[in-house]
Amino acid sequence: MKAKHIAFLSLSVLAGTFASCTGSHEIKITGSAKNLDGGTIIYQKSIDGMFNSQSQDTLKLNTDSTFSLTLPSNGYEQIRLFLWGKRYLGSFIADGGNYRLQIDAAATHPISILEGKNEKNMEVSRLMDELGQDVFDILSRKGDKWGITQDTIATSVSKKLQDAVLALDEKMKGVDEDLYEKACQNTRIQTMWAFQNQLFGIAYRYSEATKQSWLKEWEKMMEFCRVNYPASTFSPAFHEVVCNNAGITYYTKEEPVDEDLKKNPNKLIFHYIEKNLTGQAQESAMAQLFLRDANEEKYDPEILPLEERFKQLYPQSKWQPLIDEAIAKNKAFNQAKTPDYIHFPNIDNAKTFKDITDLYKGKVIFMDIWATWCGPCRASFAYVKPLQEYAKANDIVLLYLSIDRPEEDAKWRKMAAHYDLMGEHVRVQEAFKDEIYTTFGNAQKALSIPHCVIIGKDGEIKFKSAASPEDMEKLKSQLKEAAQAGCLLYTSPSPRDYAASR
Repeated sequence: MKAKHIAFLSLSVLAGTFASCTGSHEIKITGSAKNLDGGTIIYQKSIDGMFNSQSQDTLKLNTDSTFSLTLPSNGYEQIRLFLWGKRYLGSFIADGGNYRLQIDAAATHPISILEGKNEKNMEVSRLMDELGQDVFDILSRKGDKWGITQDTIATSVSKKLQDAVLALDEKMKGVDEDLYEKACQNTRIQTMWAFQNQLFGIAYRYSEATKQSWLKEWEKMMEFCRVNYPASTFSPAFHEVVCNNAGITYYTKEEPVDEDLKKNPNKLIFHYIEKNLTGQAQESAMAQLFLRDANEEKYDPEILPLEERFKQLYPQSKWQPLIDEAIAKNKAFNQAKTPDYIHFPNIDNAKTFKDITDLYKGKVIFMDIWATWCGPCRASFAYVKPLQEYAKANDIVLLYLSIDRPEEDAKWRKMAAHYDLMGEHVRVQEAFKDEIYTTFGNAQKALSIPHCVIIGKDGEIKFKSAASPEDMEKLKSQLKEAAQAGCLLYTSPSPRDYAASR
């Protein structure tokens, strides 16, 4: 399955009977799905009322497209559903009990609750739907319901957002007290995200006085939005807001902090969380830091000691099984040994890209330009096995050219082993960096990655934008043509999912 970015909103279909919130019980969900077009449904869920935005599971369908899902519950829990790689389907909130759903991936509102719904809860759902869309439109610059994107006055922006929140508070009255508290906090966390977005955009483009006025208003918004509040963790935007607050505190506001912490984002964010959050808010924010490391395949070795501190603070945390899995992946990545068929040639004396290709003169070269931070690049490595077999049988060189910076050298080498990338591995050097972006990028030297290239036995570029291993039949054809051709062939660049600009 080709990797795609999914932008999703906090669109909720609220359902449920009002069972007691004391003690744990189960949520039993049954239903059917249609119009999936061969796609896979995945879901995210909360843990003890704390939403986990960093992990996902597959909703397993029976042969007749029905499904059954049982989840633990401690009060209200939230489940969010996606048709992987295609669209966000929606979410529903339950407080234990039995629910029957119908999912129609082609419908405007894909989730229908056939049993277990409550009309007032559905009204709250529609309000949350609208809010999620409004915030997403601002973040993506697709809309501006409250007129804040062109407003440089911090007090004006905060008033517009607070007025919107207070209006929603009134409309949501009448639901269960626990749900009302969680819904109200979700509106506050979502609008804080919108405020942060504006602050980041203005703080570095306007005067110091303007910057300070925004920081002052940010502190007032923090009081209004109550980020350090148990119910805030119910919002899917909670972890993002906490990480943004850490950035505002130590980079925009420039609050003093040990320089060693500023060298590592995870350590800095963990420090912020421990210093500024308490209880459930602290537990949730810390836990998701470890899960995000694994979810984004960062595998930062310096995150390991932080997990020990988390265990000291929350020895009985319900997050721990997921954290254990994330830490195990981190350790496996950092402890992996590099096999002898993965090579890192010494290119210290290379001044041009030709100096690299000349190392393999007389052979066809398939080159993959990538970077450790590029999600689509990493996803594409799932398709390399057939290419490796073909290359071995036809004496083709597999050359992986990383555009990572020097400080990512250790991670780059580990990732080559982690993905079992048989072949030659070179990291772009300053001496020929500009040549790479000029040759394979666009007129503005913006290079989209992953980017595949085929070079002939004569050292000349045969396909400047070649097929990827995901389309092996086309790639085979190009490799055969390159082995025979003596002329320079160009194909028009194909759009990629990830862009890198230096």
